[in-house]
Amino acid sequence: MELRDYKFGVIGGSQGMGSWLVKYLSKKGYQVKFTSRDDATQFASNTELATYADVVFVCVPITQMILTIREVFPYLHNKILLEVCSVKKMVIDQFDELREEFPEVQTEFHSIHPMFSQRINTLEGQVILHNHSHNDQGFYNKLSKCFKNDKAKLYELDYIKHDKIMGVVQGLNHFNVFVSARTLEQAGNSLGKIKDFSSPPYRIFLIFFSRYVLQNPALYADIQMNNEFVPEVLSIFKKEVDNLFNIILNKDKAAFIKYVEDTKYYFEENREDTGISNHLIEQLGIYINRHK
Repeated sequence: MELRDYKFGVIGGSQGMGSWLVKYLSKKGYQVKFTSRDDATQFASNTELATYADVVFVCVPITQMILTIREVFPYLHNKILLEVCSVKKMVIDQFDELREEFPEVQTEFHSIHPMFSQRINTLEGQVILHNHSHNDQGFYNKLSKCFKNDKAKLYELDYIKHDKIMGVVQGLNHFNVFVSARTLEQAGNSLGKIKDFSSPPYRIFLIFFSRYVLQNPALYADIQMNNEFVPEVLSIFKKEVDNLFNIILNKDKAAFIKYVEDTKYYFEENREDTGISNHLIEQLGIYINRHK
C-alpha cells in the first residue's frame, strides 16, 4: 500500500503534536481523522477511531499515554500503531505487557519522537527519532521517506538510549531554563530593563526563557518526572552548581579558570558552532534594531 491508501487516525489531534500531524497529513492529501477532548473531535471515542483507521497515532500527554494505548490496543489487530511520547521506556514496557495480555492482537508498532513543536511551518532541518519497532511490515520506511522528502533529519536511537539522552537534552535543558527564569524573577529587576541592557548572546537566552515559560508547564513537568534518567542528570547539575558557587564565594580565580578549562576538551569537536553563534548574534542585533 502507498501512504495515500491508508486511513490515518490521530488520538489527541486538536492540540500539540497531534494537531501538527493532522495538518501535515491533510496537506499531503491523505485520509486523516482525529479524536480530542474538545468539540472538534470527529469520533465519540478513541476505540471508534481505532476501528476506523488503518494507522493510529497516539499523541496524548505523557501521563495519559499508557492508559490510551491500553484502551485502544484490543482494536488494533492487523493495524499499525505509532506513539510520539517524549519518554519511551514506560510506554514500550506497557506495549510488551499488552502483547502478552492480548496475544491474538497482531499489530505493527513504531515508537517515534519528533524533536520539534507543533508551531513549525516546515520540516526542513527538523529531527525525528525512531526508537523502537515491533512486527515491522515496512510502514515506517514509507513514512520516513515522506519525512525525508520534506528534508527532515531522521535518526535511529534505541529507546533506552533515547531516555538517557533526553535526560540531558530535555531534562537538563528544561531544568536549567526554569531555574534561571525563576532566578530572574526573584532578582528584583524588570525584564524590560534586563532586555534593554543585554548583549545579543544573553538576549538569546531570554528569548528561550520566554519561549519555555510561556508554554504549558504540564508537558515539562511530565518529562521531568516520568523519565527515570532525569534525576541522575540533575544530581550532577546540582553538584556542579554548588562547586562553582563555592569557587566564586572564595574568590578563587585560578580555580574558576581551571573549572572552565577542564571542560573545553568536551566542546572542542563543536568549535564550528561559534561561527553559527556569531551569525545568530548578528542577525538578532539587526532584528532588534529594526523592530524597536
